[in-house]
Amino acid sequence: MFRIISTARLNELDNLASAFPMVRSKSDRLEKDLETEQRLTKELTAKAEQATARFRQELTDLVQQADARVAEARASVQRAQHQANALIDGATKRANDIERRADQKVRELNAQIEQLKAKLPHPTPIPEGVVARYQNLVGALIDLTLFTIEDTNAEPGYGYSAKRVDLKLVSLCAGCGYRQEETRKEVYDTAETRTNFLENTYEGEKLKRWAQEHAETCRAVALPLQRAA
Repeated sequence: MFRIISTARLNELDNLASAFPMVRSKSDRLEKDLETEQRLTKELTAKAEQATARFRQELTDLVQQADARVAEARASVQRAQHQANALIDGATKRANDIERRADQKVRELNAQIEQLKAKLPHPTPIPEGVVARYQNLVGALIDLTLFTIEDTNAEPGYGYSAKRVDLKLVSLCAGCGYRQEETRKEVYDTAETRTNFLENTYEGEKLKRWAQEHAETCRAVALPLQRAA
């Protein structure tokens, strides 16, 4: 038996049938758009993967370059340290050599001084009038000799039995001939007068001090003739 469809339903079906081509066309268009979007998504994904791979490679290269630079810097530091150690060792060695040569030179000079002293003649007896004697660095003598110059025309003063003289103190180096002297004129030759003259700060003591200072610096060797004189 045939089913009877109402007019309203029939109209509805006609409307749906007439709208189907439009829906189909829209569905086809959406499918194409979807395919396009999927293709674009795949392309973007591939590009992103390529970019990620490139970035990773660049990062790896940068890390390798950084490691190489760090290794080179460490090697440079080690070379500089080795060079500094070599310079320090060389300077220390040169300083030790200089010190050793200086010590050797000092020993040689001391030996030469001792040889010069050994070659000197034995000291002669202290001459008359020598009140002080010093020895320089190589054995030459510096004598302080007191001379009295009598005034034959003067008469003894009242209450004095001593002669009237001039006192002269002479400091003479037998090595280099360095000479200094002090004189006190017209005095009576007594023990007290001589002591006062020899111990006076500006006379005898001054010459003693000068003779001592000269002995500490003089290296002149006395010749036998000079020593005898």
